[in-house]
Amino acid sequence: MKSARQIALEILEKVDTQEAYADISLNSALRKSDSLTPLDKAFITELVYGTLRWRGRIDWVISRFSKIPAKKLDPWILNIMRLGVYQLLFLDKVPPFATVNESAKLARCYGDIGKVKFVNANLRAVGRGRDKIEYPDIERDPELHISVVYSHPLWMVKRWMKTFGVKATIDLCQSNNETPPLTIRTNTLKTPRQELFNELEMNVKEISLTPCSPDGLQIRGASDITALSSFEKGLFQVQDEASQLVAHIIAPKPGERVLDACSAPGGKTTHLAQLMGNRGEIFALDINSSRLALLGENCKRLGITNVKAFKKDASLPLGFSEQFNRVLVDAPCSGMGVLRRNPDSKWNRREEGIVPLKRLQLSILNNLAAYLKENGVLVYSTCTVTPEENEEVIDDFLANHPEFVLDSISNVLPSSCGSLVDNRGFFKSYPHLHNMDGFFAARLIKRGIKS
Repeated sequence: MKSARQIALEILEKVDTQEAYADISLNSALRKSDSLTPLDKAFITELVYGTLRWRGRIDWVISRFSKIPAKKLDPWILNIMRLGVYQLLFLDKVPPFATVNESAKLARCYGDIGKVKFVNANLRAVGRGRDKIEYPDIERDPELHISVVYSHPLWMVKRWMKTFGVKATIDLCQSNNETPPLTIRTNTLKTPRQELFNELEMNVKEISLTPCSPDGLQIRGASDITALSSFEKGLFQVQDEASQLVAHIIAPKPGERVLDACSAPGGKTTHLAQLMGNRGEIFALDINSSRLALLGENCKRLGITNVKAFKKDASLPLGFSEQFNRVLVDAPCSGMGVLRRNPDSKWNRREEGIVPLKRLQLSILNNLAAYLKENGVLVYSTCTVTPEENEEVIDDFLANHPEFVLDSISNVLPSSCGSLVDNRGFFKSYPHLHNMDGFFAARLIKRGIKS
């Protein structure tokens, strides 16, 4: 039987060498292991997400103690070292001797006696010297300091420092290393928010109303929220507050026809249907069949009946004769606003991937513009904080589509959400400022037909 540490190690190795998604790999591993206790599962989750969040600092520490550069280490041994260093630096409840001994046991499974001795000696050295580790000086090299101490890739830190400055970059990186809140969206087709609040209050340690979304609840101390009967009955959907606000920004009306591009697995799609009271039509597109299947499952559980799903590439002609009252483009993006939920993305993203994403985002917008009726609403949203994928995409689109005009999002969100709308009328949320995922949205109106 595999130990909790071995299961965590196998997940980290997949993320590292195969660029597997940490959340999917973790959920799959936990489902397959029937013998794991709730404490085991919690420990595995802590090891995987903690090691990924702090991998940048961990690798720096390894480089201070190891004579072999991290890049030259066998991937299994490197990830055993990462797991061990994470426990030594961040988990006070795990005794150092236990960390060293268990790490050496893992090394015996994946390496020869020389590698076992390497792991044992280096982790003992880290344990003895962990309070004296020197990190890059913030005055001499602020970019490297932030990258190492707050565990983010150097290229990412450099970008954010140009956009936000030193303090905000530190705050953003810090918030990305914190465990995000669990936020759910009430399915008001089945229950009012207050009734759901009252029901869940008995099953969780802490629950509160979201300050901006009228449908949201924020929860702490729930072991598995999806195991509750209220989830099975379709009374709520797990969805961050920023993501919930996108449907309110598009503000669909009952009876309208709505096009939702890149829709699966359906958090925003089902919210649109909810706001429409299940009346009208939503054409939901996605290029991925398995994700469309998840959309279907969510619609069934939530009691959504006005969604038609299509496997289509939103950047190509759709073959629809219909025009739509509202179009939502929740675009594929770099995901740099949701790193606190997906810390593996910090290490699998590449800076050179941003320009191709921008081209794809523009091609989707350009393609879908023709399917919107005159005076219709087009909302473009992302879960990233990079200007190239956000403001620059909208500016490029507007430069080539004079029939569209910006509509300030302050016109559709309540005044309590004022800090989320900038001076151009764009929606921008940040983990360190709003305790929401990092989202961007722009609302456009199609005023006239392009000649």
